[in-house]
Amino acid sequence: MQTETSIAYALRMTNPDLVGLAGAIADASRAAMLDALMDGRAHSMGELAARAHVTRPTASEHVARLVGAKLARVRPGADGRTREVTLAGPRAARLLERMGAFAQTSGRPTGELRFARTCYDHLAGVLGVRVIDALTARGWLSSRDGAIVAERGVLDWLGEHRAVLHGRRPLVRACLDWSERVPHLAGQLGAAIASVAFAERWIVRARHSRIVRVTARGRNALIRELGVET
Repeated sequence: MQTETSIAYALRMTNPDLVGLAGAIADASRAAMLDALMDGRAHSMGELAARAHVTRPTASEHVARLVGAKLARVRPGADGRTREVTLAGPRAARLLERMGAFAQTSGRPTGELRFARTCYDHLAGVLGVRVIDALTARGWLSSRDGAIVAERGVLDWLGEHRAVLHGRRPLVRACLDWSERVPHLAGQLGAAIASVAFAERWIVRARHSRIVRVTARGRNALIRELGVET
């Protein structure tokens, strides 16, 4: 009779390593680190240790597990001596956001986290959903064959900010929102809109959180520029 260990090994050899991926996420300290990394920024090992309430050596072990599961990346810090940790990329963010929606069983969250937050490099929560709805209402986004398509209007609006459109990822992508359970805008366009909003200080980050707050300037600019009411 096969042992549990041999069965898990056989599964890894013939299927996607769901056991390894689930094991990497299924720890309260690593889950806290992943939540911190969902703000799209680089974090020091010390910052992640504080968020997870563990020592730095323990944090380093946890990060190694996340890197092995392709959920996080480690790179040299600006000083060349320290290490910085980032989320592995938009695919990892999309996975975690979907898992959050699936795992949520008793009502929706309330407060600032639900209203506006980052999902890696794009906007999520109520604000993120309002962005995709407003752009669709303006005719800047449309649906073709079940996929979201960017129309000329939104690309024209980006204007000089088109430089933030980069990489091989899709221009637009629907990302299932954890709290709202409907899509928000991801892909290069979602990242570009968030980048412009941060650069223009329409939105600002909350300290030690991926919560995003809309500024007084931003409330006017978002409705004027994108038709998004806040």
